[in-house]
Amino acid sequence: MALTLLSISSLLMLHYMGSLQRSEQTLWQRREVWQQLAQKLEGSEQPSQPIEEQRITAINGCYWQRVTWQAADLSPQSLQRLRCP
Repeated sequence: MALTLLSISSLLMLHYMGSLQRSEQTLWQRREVWQQLAQKLEGSEQPSQPIEEQRITAINGCYWQRVTWQAADLSPQSLQRLRCP
């Protein structure tokens, strides 16, 4: 009985640690994407990921600049900024 409980506990712990590792990897991927989106908005660096850029006309010659990154395994991430002359 004790051996069965030990085995189950060990399996659950391994599963939990695997979930934590996958979660941390996803978090780092998202941080990298946010950083690249911000750099694209600033125009300071070419991102290593494919990023879609949109310009949406606003009033007084201003426009919204939106950058979006989409990965197959993550939800779309986007940032936008209002730019005026």
